[in-house]
Amino acid sequence: MSVRKLLRKVGFGAGLGALLIAGAAFGHAATQPDGLSLNPAGSAPAVIGPVTVNPVPAAPSSEFPDAAMSRNDQGDITVLRLDGIITPGAERSFLDALHALPARRPLVIELSSPGGFTAAGYRMIDAVLAERKGGRPVATRVRDGESCESMCVGLYLAGYPRYAAPRAEFMVHAPRMAENGRMTLRSTQMMVERLVSLGASQSWIERVKAEGGFSGARDHRETADRLTADGANIVTDLLR
Repeated sequence: MSVRKLLRKVGFGAGLGALLIAGAAFGHAATQPDGLSLNPAGSAPAVIGPVTVNPVPAAPSSEFPDAAMSRNDQGDITVLRLDGIITPGAERSFLDALHALPARRPLVIELSSPGGFTAAGYRMIDAVLAERKGGRPVATRVRDGESCESMCVGLYLAGYPRYAAPRAEFMVHAPRMAENGRMTLRSTQMMVERLVSLGASQSWIERVKAEGGFSGARDHRETADRLTADGANIVTDLLR
């Protein structure tokens, strides 16, 4: 399905302290449809609460390469693609691209990422929620053969609708400190609460917990079609 057909379908119109790496806690405001037409049965999105965007970027890190950012304008629609690790540098590029868009211009954020730094990811999520609160339609998408892991899942959840190819892969797990690879119960609980606040199903979260997905012993991976069948409310619309 082309971007334009995809967007026309859903009413876009024509035209944390220490950093956590690859196990991040996710943004704090819940999502809703923003007036878009897609509202899958059984998934009533929560209301977006007040959004605060921290304008001060985190210090750069040379240890991890920045995700690549690209912009593709297609008529009255823009696609921003993030491919790689969510770092302070990737955050700056993302916010610059977001703020350069005309007001209320419909946006699709395409993601392919293993996750990244919490501080950077928080601000990116807050920025997306602020754009939606201000009236910009923002959808997210993960293509076939690509994955959205850890911190990326939080960023993906910031959009609505949330598209994915059936075999696109998603991963959640317990957050770990970048400095020593350790996890804490507090950071894990914070991450779980934020996943739920962004729209993830509480029953799905409990199942992942029961299977050890937030124990620190294993990662929890599911494809988009399985997430949909499980009622996770991560993906709202499968791309065919």
